[in-house]
Amino acid sequence: MNRLPALGILILLLACEIHPAAERPVAAAHTLGQRYATQKLQIHAAGDDCLILLIRTKTALDNTTVESIHYGTGEHRAYDGGIQQFAEDRGFRAVAYKDAEGGLWTYGAITRDEAKSMPICR
Repeated sequence: MNRLPALGILILLLACEIHPAAERPVAAAHTLGQRYATQKLQIHAAGDDCLILLIRTKTALDNTTVESIHYGTGEHRAYDGGIQQFAEDRGFRAVAYKDAEGGLWTYGAITRDEAKSMPICR
């Protein structure tokens, strides 16, 4: 009878898709999101392995703006070297940008198909 509650808790944990290795990248993405908050960027750890930085915005982006954010040039200098340097410093394998109009930009070890459907890690 004591096993029944333990089994229920185990099933609940599995249903929530808790990813123990996600803690570090999720915390890193949150920290970066705070640095870019004034630029209205939402930053998450994403992907099955939680090693993709997902940058989302509610506005439209263009190639020049994405490159400026990614490389930390112009007015997008919240982190020395930009998002690319942050990703390298924290061990992320890729970066994906999504805008409000469905635009998608990818950098690093990620395919466009993966970027279109990757889950956000919590």
